[in-house]
Amino acid sequence: MRQTITYILLLTTFVCFGTTTKVTRVIDGDTFETETGEKVRLIGINAPEISDIFGQEAKQYLSDLIENKTVDLQTDNISNDRDRYQRLLRYVILDGVDINKKMVSDGFAFAYLKYHFSKSSDYEQAQIQARETNKGIWGDSKKEIIINEQEKKETSFWQDLSPKAYFVGSLVVMLLLVGLYTYIKK
Repeated sequence: MRQTITYILLLTTFVCFGTTTKVTRVIDGDTFETETGEKVRLIGINAPEISDIFGQEAKQYLSDLIENKTVDLQTDNISNDRDRYQRLLRYVILDGVDINKKMVSDGFAFAYLKYHFSKSSDYEQAQIQARETNKGIWGDSKKEIIINEQEKKETSFWQDLSPKAYFVGSLVVMLLLVGLYTYIKK
């Protein structure tokens, strides 16, 4: 019994506090692959895509920070474990530094406030400071184009919904309206 409890406590600690892994390949400014082949998406940030303006710079910056290094991956207590592409959603910690936040504070990614995560206010403040000091994206001559692309991604909520989710949501709204009509009519 005591051994079982010890295993459960170790497993809980492992899951809650994260895992350590080696980064083998950076895919873009907010995604990388580990030595086990697992793809990881940095939670709370959104970097420009490789094909977008500043995408190559964001990828290179993340590569310089973590590629071929051993990092700690930490979960977020209010976010999903994986995204819709089945990538792990994690905070990346290297030598005590929150790499996700560093990408934002150094101007190579945006705070991705479209989804809820526990460090959102810290990341938002990091973005404000990066913007005020013209770091990275914020100092680029094409920053308006980059910002417009980011805003499109943040406001495309309905585009992210699957047809089934859209149908179910519409059905719920219709049922609420019918219920409200029935209630008022009484």
